[in-house]
Formats: sequence, C-alpha cells, structure tokens
Amino acid sequence: MNRFMLTEARLWLDKGQKFGAEGHGYMRVNLGCPRSTVDEALSRLADAIAWR
Repeated sequence: MNRFMLTEARLWLDKGQKFGAEGHGYMRVNLGCPRSTVDEALSRLADAIAWR
C-alpha cells in the first residue's frame, strides 16, 4: 500500500500504527492544510485508483 501511495498516487501518508495500536492497518493523512491541497491529494488518489 505504501508503495502504491508513493509511486502511483504520489502521496505521502503516515502508517497508522505510528499513532498507536488502534491505527494498525490504516494510513493517516494530515488535513491541517489548505483545502486546495486536500482536493489535489484526493484527485491524485482517485486518478491512481482509476488507472489501476
């Protein structure tokens, strides 16, 4: 999953387990940024999934 996010979606997410046992198996994204940055990230993710 990490490789897909980096190479295909061009996104850097943190592994959820970094934030405790409850986060194991999840990826975390920081939403403390401008809305335009979130929109761009979601667009990249949607495009990468569509091309898969």
